[in-house]
Amino acid sequence: MAYTVSQTLTHLQDAGEFAANTANNWSDVITSDNEAGYFIAVTENSIAEGAAQRDITVSMVALEQAPEENKTDSGCYERQDGETSVKVTLLDQNGKEVASNVAEYPA
Repeated sequence: MAYTVSQTLTHLQDAGEFAANTANNWSDVITSDNEAGYFIAVTENSIAEGAAQRDITVSMVALEQAPEENKTDSGCYERQDGETSVKVTLLDQNGKEVASNVAEYPA
């Protein structure tokens, strides 16, 4: 089966009145079309010191009731100086990479 993963970066500064103190905070909504019976969960969200690309890993976890399309959120994270993009990698239940996607931060 071929898998896809996509992402939508959200600048939390634009998220409402309580966002005033979140000038550099972001969230990433990740969507996959993995097979039914699995949901996706963020298992890593990191960036190497001085790197330009954040790495987020999502893994498929077995759950009989899970639908084919799944969404998860990275949670709030602080964008680092010089960080220009986010790479999301989807792993199957065996830890094998099955899809990836890179998104650039909006200007």
